Amino acid sequence: MNTTRFKNILFVVFTSLLCASCAQKVAHTPLSKSEYNAIDFADSKRVERWWGDVKPPLLEKNLQHQAIILQQRFPSAVKAKSDTSPSFDALTLSGGGADGAFGAGILIGWTQSGNRPEFELVVGTSTGAVIAPFAFLGAEYDDTLFEIYSQLTQEKVYQSQLLSGILGGSSIADTKYLKLQIKKYITLDLIKKIAIEHKKARSLLVVTTHFDAMRPMIWDIGTIAMKENIAAVEQIREIILASASIPIYFPPVAIELHGKTKPYTELHVDGGLTRNAFSYPAQISIDEIERIQGLYFNRNIYVIQNGNSRMQYEPAETDLSSIAARTMLGLLQDKINSDIERIYYLSQRDKLNFNMIEIPDDFIADKAIEFDSTYINNLLKLGIKLGKNGDFWHKKPPSER
Repeated sequence: MNTTRFKNILFVVFTSLLCASCAQKVAHTPLSKSEYNAIDFADSKRVERWWGDVKPPLLEKNLQHQAIILQQRFPSAVKAKSDTSPSFDALTLSGGGADGAFGAGILIGWTQSGNRPEFELVVGTSTGAVIAPFAFLGAEYDDTLFEIYSQLTQEKVYQSQLLSGILGGSSIADTKYLKLQIKKYITLDLIKKIAIEHKKARSLLVVTTHFDAMRPMIWDIGTIAMKENIAAVEQIREIILASASIPIYFPPVAIELHGKTKPYTELHVDGGLTRNAFSYPAQISIDEIERIQGLYFNRNIYVIQNGNSRMQYEPAETDLSSIAARTMLGLLQDKINSDIERIYYLSQRDKLNFNMIEIPDDFIADKAIEFDSTYINNLLKLGIKLGKNGDFWHKKPPSER
């Protein structure tokens, strides 16, 4: 997103603060602070979600359960770690809006190279959350990924409700098209396939931002899929929609939940607001996992950054709105880079094989609008080309290259 585009969004935000709140807003029935503090995600038979900034609840119990299954799948993992130990491959798919076409292309091309692994863990944020279920289920869904991103246009995605936003609504655009696409592709048949893979101790996670608490929330899509009913389908659709709902652009998603005494809602938005890229929390160490499970893998982590780590040079304008927009873009870019650095730090601490790919510096393409179809399709083709080549991974984060 360039400074001009961001400046236009800021104009809407500042204008809306001056106007009466007479437009439609997202209905929200939040918990009180004391009720929020009493939330216990472990207080259920299945842990479907947890905070992304702390250790997950019932971790040891769940790891022990997974160990039984993994030992059956990887008998040699019980031996001391060596070069011949089986691989454990994890995939992180970052946020990035329309730049998700790059990640989709990488996966498609990677399949064509013949070297794409089956991932034991897939984590998606924002546009990465849209990609994640199909990356998790493998090459069978490459055509779906191509279809989703090749058909994106500004007219479809950005259905403006600018007047509503200015008058105090929840956003400047609605998510009608995104909802329809999620409904089209996230079906009962698909979540049954996710449930089958979850039973193999493979994990599919999606990151949202709990807007009331302003904390990252990790949703275990495989555990939810195990219900194998329409309610689970609707819940997963809501979670993916929330993860991809960029604040200001799109309205927050009010997820309906049932407490011990009453129903309530939580507002969830783009996971990139708190974790644009996520693998696992720092409170977990691979040493601890290996101690609990008694299994040893050669662990690889692959990070697909749907964007570029460097701000493009753009002669700065000196009016207030331009300065504000450029400042916010700089803060956002630094946040994105920090998330990648966090994953790299964990990989070094835990002796993982770190791999990262981002949109190359030499990919120059101006886009006057966020969902420019020509830009998106060029990016999709670039991803396929790089993925097919096979040798595209960086072993260091942007700060060390």
